[in-house]
Amino acid sequence: MTIDKTVKKKVTEEWLNVFCQFSEFHQNKLYKVIEPCLVGIELIKSPFTETYSPYFVIYPLWKKDVKANLEYPILLKDFKNEKGFQLDISFENHSAFFKDVIECVKLQIPLALDGSVSFTKLMSVLDDYSKSPPLNAAPNSYLQALLEEAKLKISLYIGAPEAQNLLDQISRKSWETNHFKACGVEVSQWFQSLQEVITNRYSFLQQIEVNKQDKKIAKLQSSVLTV
Repeated sequence: MTIDKTVKKKVTEEWLNVFCQFSEFHQNKLYKVIEPCLVGIELIKSPFTETYSPYFVIYPLWKKDVKANLEYPILLKDFKNEKGFQLDISFENHSAFFKDVIECVKLQIPLALDGSVSFTKLMSVLDDYSKSPPLNAAPNSYLQALLEEAKLKISLYIGAPEAQNLLDQISRKSWETNHFKACGVEVSQWFQSLQEVITNRYSFLQQIEVNKQDKKIAKLQSSVLTV
């Protein structure tokens, strides 16, 4: 049975009524701006059944345009039920389970939704994500490097010294060069690109501001990132 679009719209509205700190970016994407990032909840439909699962997401705002920023999330983490399984909610019986689902999500959402967001807490969330499956299986892989790159760029939004300190830590890691090469990247060139971003911090900040002025981003609610 195919679920009507009006049912899916109602589901999104119910999520927004609970998490009113987010704004609707798309029918199943609820976001807010936290300075250099988009943070939110996505209601991702199963490809096999008429059910959906909520995910906590973080996207960058420093790439060349909004489309590029939304190509690949920095963080994509599902929510679990009381038994430790991924939440899987039927569109048809949504109302019967929604209250319990919301309780699970509220307990697991990793960032405060009201007021400002701590830079330290945001970095801690990304650190925890790096230690969870499947990323923890390959701690020196290029996928881990991409997460470190995101952390560096969030740090760069705060200041160049913070970013440089993180780059120094990154350069001391024993990265899996073969995995980088399999992804078409040389470790030395990657280091160089990170240093160039730090050197050109003004352009980096400028690009974030350009993206935040996009009409779809500008309508979203926002929070300040504090040190």
